[in-house]
This record gives sequence, C-alpha cells and structure tokens, in this order.
Amino acid sequence: MSTKKRTFLTVCSLLAGFAMANQPYTAPPTSFTQGYVPVISDAQMEQCVEIYNQAKWLGKALQNTYIDQYSQVSVNSYNDKVAQHQQMINWFNQNCAGKQSRSACEAARELNRKNGMETQRCY
Repeated sequence: MSTKKRTFLTVCSLLAGFAMANQPYTAPPTSFTQGYVPVISDAQMEQCVEIYNQAKWLGKALQNTYIDQYSQVSVNSYNDKVAQHQQMINWFNQNCAGKQSRSACEAARELNRKNGMETQRCY
C-alpha cells in the first residue's frame, strides 16, 4: 500500500474515530450484476468496510452537529469534517464500489472481532 494511501486511511480513522462509539461494523450494500466484476483482496475489502462504516458514522454525526454560524472556528470545524466525509466517500467509490472480494461480511465480522464486539453470521 502506498504511503499516501496509508496516510489517508490513518487520517480517516483518526477523524472518524469519535463517531465509532462502540457501533458495529456492517458490510456495504451490494448489488447483483452480470458480467465481469473486478475482484479485490480480502485485506482491501476490510479497508473498504472500515471506510464505508466510518463515513456512515461521520455522516450521521454531521447531521446532528450544531454549527455556531457566528463562530469561524465552529464553521471551519464543520467544513473540515464535511470535506473529510467527502474524501472518504470518494475513496470508497474509487477503490471499492463495484468490486468484490471473498466476503465483505467476513471483513465486517473481523473488524467487529478486533473491537471486541459481537459478530453476526454471514450467509
């Protein structure tokens, strides 16, 4: 993995970490397609699941964020989080959307296991 990608993922993890608050990871939605679907490694899919969930949690947090429009610090903080959310969505769309691995569900289970959370069965 490139240093730039690793740095981006680290920043995403740090900034979205506040939103995690013991929330379980879920697999991104999938669709059934006909024809060739690019395959990514299970490790890459785990990153996809992590970024998908962090973006989802950050998006929910942004919806519930109070912005003091008279405070430049408050506005800048909110705008920074919106930009981070957009970067996460863009990264997911570029690296994960329309691709498959052995199992996104298994990647979500592994992330939950690492965080000491109950895991769901994959079907």
